Amino acid sequence: MHYKFYCPHCKNYNLKFRQEQEFAGYDFLVPDLKENKREWIDCIDCNLSFSTPRLSKRQLEYMYSNYRSELFRGESPDEYFDRITNYPPEESENFQKLAWIRDKITSKFNPNKILDIGSGGGVLLHTLGNIFLDADLFGVEPTSNFAELSSRRTRAEIVNGYFDDKTFIDHQFNLITCCQVLEHLENLNDFVENVSNRLIKNGYLYIEVPDISDFQTLEINHSRFSEPSHLWYFSSDFLCNNLFKNVFSIIDFTVIKTVRNRNNLMILFQKD
Repeated sequence: MHYKFYCPHCKNYNLKFRQEQEFAGYDFLVPDLKENKREWIDCIDCNLSFSTPRLSKRQLEYMYSNYRSELFRGESPDEYFDRITNYPPEESENFQKLAWIRDKITSKFNPNKILDIGSGGGVLLHTLGNIFLDADLFGVEPTSNFAELSSRRTRAEIVNGYFDDKTFIDHQFNLITCCQVLEHLENLNDFVENVSNRLIKNGYLYIEVPDISDFQTLEINHSRFSEPSHLWYFSSDFLCNNLFKNVFSIIDFTVIKTVRNRNNLMILFQKD
C-alpha cells in the first residue's frame, strides 16, 4: 500500500499497513474525537510501528488532564494506590519488574538518587523506596491528581509536568525508570538526549514499553491498541539497535507476559 505521509520518526516513506482499530470508550476523555478509527503502520526502514491519525496537542492535553479521574477510572486515587501496593508478589507487575532489575544489577549497586519518569500515582516509587532505603526519590508526572497522590503517599519529590531538558536540571541520578511512557512521546530522540543528561556515568536506565508481539497474541479489538494517546509500538531491535544505540550499553532485555496477559518489553541500559 502506498502512503503519502512518512514515518514520524525517521521521515522515510517505506511503510506497510499492519492493522486497524477503533477508538472505543474514550468519548469522555476526548469529547471532540471525530475519527473513530485509526491504522497501525510499520516503518520498514527503522523497524518502528506508529499510529495514524493522531490526536492534536490540545486533545492530548485534555485527555491527560482527565485520564486518572475518579469518574473515568471508577476509583479514587487513594483506592488505586492501596489496591496496587497491596497485591501479593505473584500478582504484582511492580514486583516482577523490580525483581528482574535487581537480578541484573550488581549487588554492590546502591543508588543514592532515583528518578521515575511518568511516575503516575507513585506505586513504583513506593516499592523502590522500600528496597533502596537510603536513596532520594524523585518523580515527574503530568496528571495533577496523581502527582499530588504520589507526593502525599511516598517520600519522593514530585514535579507535576512533563519530562524535558529542564526537569530536575540540578540533579544527576544513579537509576532512572520509565515505565509505559515512551509510547506516549512525540519526540523520542529528545527523550534519549534528556534522559542521558540526567544520568551519571555508569548509571542505569530501565525502560518498559508494550511489546510489538501484542499484535500476535491479543485480540484485534483489545484496548491496548485503541488507546488514543499511544503513538508507537516498539520492538527490542528498534530500541536497542536504533533509538538508544551509541548512547547506552545494553545490560539485558526480555519480554514478559503480565498478569493481565499483555506483553511488556523490559530493557536495562547502562550509560557509557
